[in-house]
Amino acid sequence: MNMSVLERCRAFEASGMRSPLNPIVLERAQGAYLFDNEGRRYLDLSGLFAVASVGHNHPAVVDAVIQQARDLMHCPSANPSRVRAEFYEAVASIAPKELNRILPAITGAMANETAIRIAKTRRPQGEVITFSGSYFGRSPGIVGLAGKANYRESLGIQAAGQFLPYPATGETGFRSSNNVIETLNSLAGPAGGIGEIAAVIVEPVQGNGGVVIPPSDFLPRLRAFCDQTGALLIIDEIQSGCGRSGKMWASQHFNVVPDLMTIGKGIGGGMAVAAIVGKSEYMTSWRPDSYSSTFLTNNVNLAAAVAAIRVMQNEDLAARSERLGAKALKKLQQHLQNLPSVEEVRGIGLWVAIDFGLSSEGARIASLVLQGLQQKGIIAGGGGYAGQVVKIAPPLTIEEADLEEGLDTMISVVRDIICAPQQEYA
Repeated sequence: MNMSVLERCRAFEASGMRSPLNPIVLERAQGAYLFDNEGRRYLDLSGLFAVASVGHNHPAVVDAVIQQARDLMHCPSANPSRVRAEFYEAVASIAPKELNRILPAITGAMANETAIRIAKTRRPQGEVITFSGSYFGRSPGIVGLAGKANYRESLGIQAAGQFLPYPATGETGFRSSNNVIETLNSLAGPAGGIGEIAAVIVEPVQGNGGVVIPPSDFLPRLRAFCDQTGALLIIDEIQSGCGRSGKMWASQHFNVVPDLMTIGKGIGGGMAVAAIVGKSEYMTSWRPDSYSSTFLTNNVNLAAAVAAIRVMQNEDLAARSERLGAKALKKLQQHLQNLPSVEEVRGIGLWVAIDFGLSSEGARIASLVLQGLQQKGIIAGGGGYAGQVVKIAPPLTIEEADLEEGLDTMISVVRDIICAPQQEYA
């Protein structure tokens, strides 16, 4: 019996994975392109969840992986290695200078879990402040802070923090920066009832939430609040970092340095690598052997990360992201912003969102656009508080001509879906 790959997976895979919802069976990738098991080519405008910052299978990363695999693959965290030292040095070369201590992690979720544990070491009973629409990973140890209740509820996990609205640029009312900070100050006041605060964890730009860009004063005021209360400011740069926003770290747009910063996704060049970087005063209190995992310091993964960081630096991918992203945003705004059903086209660096409005209809249109793009050989991302956003987060190495062609196709697909008679896209 000639079973398909999907059928073979479904024969054994337990429930809960996302793959049953996606019929594309990926076989290989190169640069900004993906290829399925039938040889069809797709332009990747998603970065496969913003991981492919340096492109898929970058030669420098591949060479580093092959060489390290020949020398030593598994190196437990109990044993120092040359590659681990190189990884720390590479991360330090791109991190804010104030963040001079590093702990490795395997996933972004693990990095965020660890950052929260560091904060809780200082204030074991302290509360954690988070925000609606936030995304810090889907593991059971961190999903309690997810800003989308369905992520928690699907695993039967209760909320693990206090949730505030995440302010958006141009918003007034309850999502204004003033309202959010005033509410936070009220909660932390003598009659606020929240008690001691261990940490505030925040994305400098929300990724899963739909490339939500906060007002310019929000992060500085959050920094001031943490300074006043003694809470640690944890900034999650897992999706927004590595040049995605047009700077190495999105928090640099707001001139804010956190106490702890979590990094991942693009940092590994396609391999499973993440880290927590932080100020020495908060990162040196654990005794030896407090933090470990069997594959925490896998040498192949760390070698890939060292190579990927060098690519980011040598090819100045943050500047490239800023330049290409500005052109992409301008083009999409010119062609789509005034269409009916398009709420907003926004972006920062090579990270752009087409928002069809916070409603079930907006989510339906976004889903149709993603399907239409896929049929045209383009993979984009989805997001938003209600699934109403189509996201663009391609490899930062994408050829400009390929990006232009992809954007043209996207404009055509959006126009066709929005302007078609209802019955044609129902």
